[in-house]
Amino acid sequence: MPFVPAPDVCLAEIVMQLDGQVVENTLYFEASAGLDVGLMATLGAALVDWWTTFIAPGVTEDLLLTGINLTDLSTATSPGVFVPVVPAVPGEGTSPAEPNNVSLCVSFRTAFRGRSARGRNYVVGLQNSQVTNSHVDAGVGDFFITAYQQLQGAGDFVAGLEWGVLSRFSGGDPRTTALFRPIIAVTVVDNTLDSQRRRLPGRGA
Repeated sequence: MPFVPAPDVCLAEIVMQLDGQVVENTLYFEASAGLDVGLMATLGAALVDWWTTFIAPGVTEDLLLTGINLTDLSTATSPGVFVPVVPAVPGEGTSPAEPNNVSLCVSFRTAFRGRSARGRNYVVGLQNSQVTNSHVDAGVGDFFITAYQQLQGAGDFVAGLEWGVLSRFSGGDPRTTALFRPIIAVTVVDNTLDSQRRRLPGRGA
């Protein structure tokens, strides 16, 4: 796949571990006045605090946050920063964990329509107590919506950065330059569980 530059955009990978398997979620942030390693390190530290404060209370204690991997997508050789979490931060839920593949889809919306203008994360580390059959219970979706809303707004989460959706392709073809659009809303479309099979032990990293 050809590299598609995204000037002043940082890819933030939330690196976690569940049942011996590395599991990740990705977020994108655009710098308003240039991206550098110092700003990426600041973003990484802020994301550790965000996960600890807003995500950890809703996920199993078996899920561990182990680090934040940050990459400048401006060019194929732009720098990256890894912010380790030592010791790893566990979730706070004491109910038994659902299998690694069981996830809740949280959808990110911009002011534009179409798949290229939307993003999502699949929440991992759900607990048995949050699930009935194939659905999360009332209030679980709202909990994670509130968590992700903390990232919204230009400069509101980290000064000089804005959270958004990054599109590298249009009609199946790579763009010359990736298109970044700010996120204006977070939602959970329904309470039906999704499956991420590559998160099962032995399927991925």
